[in-house]
Amino acid sequence: MAFATSNVQIDYLGSLKALHGTWSGAAGDSNGSVTVAGGIVYGASFTSQDSSGAHIMWPVRISTSTSGANTTITVYNTADVTAGRFIVWFK
Repeated sequence: MAFATSNVQIDYLGSLKALHGTWSGAAGDSNGSVTVAGGIVYGASFTSQDSSGAHIMWPVRISTSTSGANTTITVYNTADVTAGRFIVWFK
């Protein structure tokens, strides 16, 4: 299963925006990414909420790269995740 997002929404948290939704991915697949129209990312959290195994709510490795007014968050697929949640705080 390739990296995929769904139920993606943007909400305002004071002067910040929050992009959030669900995601899934598989170990060994190409890295996934989400892009926000903001030059500053204050934080990003991609977690697995799969109910099997001992790794409920474990964090997933990510990196960011900014080009102009857009920032891309790369998500590294290191395990199978079917019930992931994410949130990105940006401006």
